[in-house]
Amino acid sequence: MNLLFFNPHAALWPHTAPEAFIARSLAAQGHSVNYLTCGKAQTYCAPMTARRHAPGCSPEDVARICSECRANKDAIGFVYRFPIDELENHLVPNDKARLDAIAADAVTHGSLDTRYLGVDVGRIALYEFTLAHKKMSSELTPVQWQQYQVYLANALRTLEAFSRYLDRHSVDVVFAFSPQYSNINSCMQYAIARGVKVMFMESGTNLSDRLSSMRVWDWKVHRLVNPALTYWKQSSLNPVSASGVAAVIGHFEQLLSGQHFAVFSAPYSESRDLRQRWHIRHDQKVLLMTLSSYDEAYAALLISAFPQSKVFSDVFETQADWVRATIEWARDRPDVFLVIRVHPRDFPNKRENFRSEQSFMLEDLLASVPPNVHVNWPSEGVPLYELLEDTDALLTGWSVTALEALILGIPVVTYDARLPSYPADVHYTGRSASEYFGNIDRALSDGWSLKNAINGFRWMAYNFVTCTVRASDRFGRFELGQTAGPIHRLASRVMNRLPRISHAMDLVHWQSARDAGRIVSCMIEQGFDALPPARAVLGEMPVSSGDDRNLVLEGLARLHALLYGDSKLPTDKPGLSLRIRNLLAQEGVA
Repeated sequence: MNLLFFNPHAALWPHTAPEAFIARSLAAQGHSVNYLTCGKAQTYCAPMTARRHAPGCSPEDVARICSECRANKDAIGFVYRFPIDELENHLVPNDKARLDAIAADAVTHGSLDTRYLGVDVGRIALYEFTLAHKKMSSELTPVQWQQYQVYLANALRTLEAFSRYLDRHSVDVVFAFSPQYSNINSCMQYAIARGVKVMFMESGTNLSDRLSSMRVWDWKVHRLVNPALTYWKQSSLNPVSASGVAAVIGHFEQLLSGQHFAVFSAPYSESRDLRQRWHIRHDQKVLLMTLSSYDEAYAALLISAFPQSKVFSDVFETQADWVRATIEWARDRPDVFLVIRVHPRDFPNKRENFRSEQSFMLEDLLASVPPNVHVNWPSEGVPLYELLEDTDALLTGWSVTALEALILGIPVVTYDARLPSYPADVHYTGRSASEYFGNIDRALSDGWSLKNAINGFRWMAYNFVTCTVRASDRFGRFELGQTAGPIHRLASRVMNRLPRISHAMDLVHWQSARDAGRIVSCMIEQGFDALPPARAVLGEMPVSSGDDRNLVLEGLARLHALLYGDSKLPTDKPGLSLRIRNLLAQEGVA
C-alpha cells in the first residue's frame, strides 16, 4: 500500500522519531512509505506552540524552529531513505499572499465559516486557538481575531499545498500525529473527502512510558472519542494482568510526583488535616466534586471530533448547571460535606500563565455557598490525594481524576453516562437528574470497596494498551526530568546538545517497532478501525475473570506504600489509608 506520513511538525523529535520508527517498520512489511513535511510553508506551527512562542513571534524564533524541523526531516530521509517532500514545494509564488488575503477578509467580516476546497477551514482553525485562549465560546475579542487570522491563514496554506500533493501522488493511507490540530486537520478532512484513509497517531496515555508507545486508530471513525470504550464491552470480560497492574502503578508514580507536564495537581505531601481545616464534622460524609477544564471538550466539539452529547448533557446542559444543582441538593443535606475542586488548569499553572474564561464564571457562581460546601481553589495548593484520604464518594462530569479515586476503591458518580471517557459499568451513572442524586446515596451506602478498585485497575490497564503499540524505549529522557538519576540527566543533557548524533543514534534503533509495524500493517490491510484488543497486542495469555483479584490486592498494597510510606498518620484515623490497611490485613496481604 502507498502510505504517506504527514509531519509538518518534525521539530518535535520525541513524537517525530517514534512515528518514524513505525513508518520504517511498515516499510519492512512491504509498504511504500513517503514523507511530507512543512518546508517553511507555515508562519506558525505546533513546534512554536510547544516552545511557548505566540503567533507573531520573532523571525529568529521562527528560523530556529524551521531549522530544527528541516534537520530532523533530513535525518529521517538520510537514515531511512524515504522519499521526502515539503508542502512549500507545492505552493506557487502568489499562493501565500492570496490565501493570507482570504484569512484577512474573514477576520474583517467577523466570519468563522471560511470554506475552502470543500473543507470547513474556518471552524477547524478554531481548535488550538480555543485551547490557547482557554475559551468556552466562539466570541472573539479584537486581539483574538488577529491571532485567529494566523491559524486560519496557515490552515489554508497547508490545505492548498496538500491538495496539490494528492493530485500528483497515489496515496492509500495517511498517518498524522495529532490530526485534530488545524493545519493538519484541514488536510485530513480533504483526504477523507478524496477517499483516502486517515490514521490518527498520538503518544500513549500511561505517563510512565508515554513516549514509548503510540495510539493508532481510524480518524474518520473515531475522531477524539476513545475507541477503547467501543471495545470494552464489560468489566468482567477484561481482567487485569500482572503487567497491567505494573503499568497502573508506574502511572501513579508520575501522578504523585507532580512533575510531569500533564499533571496539574500539586505534588503529594503529608498534610492530611482537611477535616479540621475545613471544620468537617466526623458524622458528615465527604463528597469530592471534581470540575473539569472546559475548553478541551469545547474545542473538540467545534471541529466535530466530539459529538454534542459529550459536551452538552440533557441531564444538566453545562457543567455550571450541574454544579449549581448539586450545591442546592447539598444545602438540604446536612449529613454531607461537599468539597468542590476547581481544575488547576483554569488558573495560571506551570504550563500557562493566564486564566480561562470558565474561571471567571466559576468565581461568580461559587461566590456564596452553604456552610457544608467548601470551594477548593487551586490557590490553596491542596494535592488531590490529600483530598482522597477523607473522600467517601467522588462526583464528576468527565474528569479523569475519577479513575484515580476508583483505583483506590472510592466510589465514583457521574451525572450523564455519555460524558466520561470511561465505561458506565465501572462507576455509578445514569441519564437523568433523579438517577444522579439517587446514585450519590447509593454510592455512599455501598461505600469504599475492593470491587471499585478492581474495576478501576481493569479499565485503566485496558485503556493503556488497547489501540496502542510499543514504538520505542528511547524517549523517556525527554520527560524523566527530576525523576531520573543524576547520571541519566547528565547523559541526556550531553546528547541533547548534539542533536544530529543523538537523532541518528535514535533512528538506527527502529527495530523496537517491528511488532508495531506488523500490527498496524494488519490493521490497514484488513480495514480495521482500531488496533486489536489489549491482550492480542501484548501477546499475553488471558487472565480469567476473578483471577485478577489477588493482583489488584497486591496493586493496592503498592499504591498504599507510595501514598503513605513514611507518613506519621495515626493508625486509627478513619479514612482511605485505614480502609486499605484493613482490607489488606483481612486478605493476608503484606
